[in-house]
Amino acid sequence: MKSLVCNNEAARLEALHQYQILDTPPEEAFDDLAFLAAQICDTPIALINLIDANRQWFKAKVGLDVQEMPRDTGFGLICIKSGEALIIPDTLTDKQFATNPIVTSAGLGVRFYAGVPLLAPGGEAIGTLCIGDRVPRQISPKHVEALQALSRLIVGQLEIRRNLAELASIKQEYKEAQEALHQSESTLGTFFNTSPMMMGITELVDNDILHISDNPATAKFFGLTPEAMQNRLAREIGATDKYVSQWIHHYRQAERTQSPVKFEYSEDTPQGKIWVSATVSAIAVNSGSRPQFAYVADDITERKQVEQKNREQAALLDIVTDSIVVQDLSNKILLWNKNAEKLYGWKSEEVIGKQLDELLSTGSLSQNLEIYQTVLKDGSWQGELHKTSKSGKKLIVESRWTLINDEHSQAKSILVVDTDITQKKQLEKQFLRAQRMESIGTLASGIAHDLNNVLSPILMSVHLLKAKSWDQQINQILSIIESNAKRGADLVKQVLSFARGIEGNVEGQGTTRQYTVLQFKDLILEMQQIISQTFPKSIALDTEIQEKLLPICADSTQLHQVLINLCLNARDAMPTGGTLTISAENIWIDETFASMHIEAEVGAYIVLTVVDTGLGINSEILDKIFEPFFTTKELGKGTGLGLSTVMGIIKEHGGFITVSSRIGKGTKFKVYLPAVNQVPIQLLEDIEIPTGSGECILVVDDEAAIQEITKTSLENYNYTAITASDGMEALAIYAQHKEKISAAIIDMIMSNMDGATTIRTLQNINPLLPIIVVSGLVTSEQVPIDKIDEHTAFLPKPYTTQELLKTLHTVISQ
Repeated sequence: MKSLVCNNEAARLEALHQYQILDTPPEEAFDDLAFLAAQICDTPIALINLIDANRQWFKAKVGLDVQEMPRDTGFGLICIKSGEALIIPDTLTDKQFATNPIVTSAGLGVRFYAGVPLLAPGGEAIGTLCIGDRVPRQISPKHVEALQALSRLIVGQLEIRRNLAELASIKQEYKEAQEALHQSESTLGTFFNTSPMMMGITELVDNDILHISDNPATAKFFGLTPEAMQNRLAREIGATDKYVSQWIHHYRQAERTQSPVKFEYSEDTPQGKIWVSATVSAIAVNSGSRPQFAYVADDITERKQVEQKNREQAALLDIVTDSIVVQDLSNKILLWNKNAEKLYGWKSEEVIGKQLDELLSTGSLSQNLEIYQTVLKDGSWQGELHKTSKSGKKLIVESRWTLINDEHSQAKSILVVDTDITQKKQLEKQFLRAQRMESIGTLASGIAHDLNNVLSPILMSVHLLKAKSWDQQINQILSIIESNAKRGADLVKQVLSFARGIEGNVEGQGTTRQYTVLQFKDLILEMQQIISQTFPKSIALDTEIQEKLLPICADSTQLHQVLINLCLNARDAMPTGGTLTISAENIWIDETFASMHIEAEVGAYIVLTVVDTGLGINSEILDKIFEPFFTTKELGKGTGLGLSTVMGIIKEHGGFITVSSRIGKGTKFKVYLPAVNQVPIQLLEDIEIPTGSGECILVVDDEAAIQEITKTSLENYNYTAITASDGMEALAIYAQHKEKISAAIIDMIMSNMDGATTIRTLQNINPLLPIIVVSGLVTSEQVPIDKIDEHTAFLPKPYTTQELLKTLHTVISQ
């Protein structure tokens, strides 16, 4: 019931408010009706009372000065709720009304009340017509009927008032509509005549298009005026049959579907191909009339040309070798070219719309933020970034960021161009390591020179002392001295091998070292025997040698040194045992492989692989293991020259070495040596020591100890000797005794006048003078002598008496 009351009240208020009567000025019609009620009933008070949600408002009043009063004051609310006439002859005699404010108020004191509801056409009681007096009284039924008649007149007057207001509103709306229509027609006319787009009205006539009305843009397109086009067929103004047929087809489609039809078409003209985008719609017309259509068209030739250019540029983006990415200011990817797909592994459809910094890890968040802020501030950024591809591959890229602005010069997006420099960085790393090794090699050569000058007289003196001593204890001590001197000489040879490997190249150069064609298989089998006899039994050996292994041109002693160094390192890496694998196979190095290794050249190689299952090498020090004197072994257990010597020997043979390792898994060394297509041969070493026939030998060396021991050694084997401390003294002696001197032994590194100058001067004096060039620093290819001259030879320090005598015998006997 409560809901019904609420709904009735809402309908009542809606009925009241539709009259828009509240708070309006007095109106004579309503004042007359209130006066008539008072006159008919002969009462001093009469009211037309309208009751809204909060108050009672008096549209007309007689005998009362107030304009409104609260909703609950008086008897109007009771009257409208009952929907019938309310008669109260004496308000004080009824407890329900005696305490009402209009009864008890001194200014009002109403004792008599009679009211009838004002009923809207829908039956809603919107207020009352009431009379009152300050004394009790009665009212006749005729007076009540009169009040009810007057109430109907009041509602009728409200309806008339509302209808007049609606009529005025309609007239105003009509006027405004007329003005709006005129304005709209004016606007549409202006738009029609000034629009850059082509538009107009057409009809279909006899398989042709009749132009009813066309705007200036259409006329300009056809090279005419709007007046010249009016009521003319399309074919008359130059349209082709293809054009007419295509447009008629789309007109019919719009007529059939009763929906706009949009299409594009091209037309070849003397000025070139043009493109038009058009939309056509059917216009509703009276039956029997010819169908009419509206069209809107736009010349999109320029847009099509731009699109074609964009496609060509997009194709260029896919041709370039750089990764090109466009991201918006929130790092969402907008463009991802083909090379970005190739470099990073993600397809374009996988990444468009995703966050770039989440897809490619490019460093810390602070670095990404710094780059972003720099681009926004300066418009660009360039630098190297480390990124990770979809497959997890680590990449180094040269990244260039450029800010892209829109037509209003506002930041719109960021262009990122990445060039993969991973391989370049690897080659740079190899090159820097080679430079570092070369510098160390130069230093090592100088040290080796001084050590050779120290060891040479020791080795030669031991040989002389052994020849003169028959005391077993003394000879034992001399053997210890000789053994340790030879160990020192071997160490110096390692240093020199390292230095020559860095500074020299065996190919095409003459050298005293004997490079022979040999099989690596023989060295591996020899090493297999050494390992089985000397290595711990906890280390298992596995050898794998390819059948028909190609031969190499090399120094077998040096390659034996390479192999034993690698095997010893493998042994030390497996203190608790493991497996040592030695393998050799043929390999062809192509251009791709060669481009990734700075030392490699295209051609046939044999690759020696030495693998252990030992401790492994930390990646942080892996690049340092070939540096001289670098070792991870305990003090006294390693010189740090083993791998540097290996590197030097391999480079001297025109090869290269790679290493890979994992902690706890082991290490793999791969030695690449150029193969040759020749039959291996075996050199036999002559162990006979020749003696002289009293020949006089000029010994030139700035080390007094070497002068003295060389002189003594020569004299013990039937030679005579004259010594000189430098080149100037040697020339003076030779000038004095040139008829007597049969040969000269000359050190290369001397003060005052070096060996090279001394040799050239002596050869100018006597081109046939046999000369032995000795040095603890240079190699034979650095000696300024004719390599094919049978009267000259090179002897590296330190040398034994046997080596000196054999070389001297060779040059003199020629």
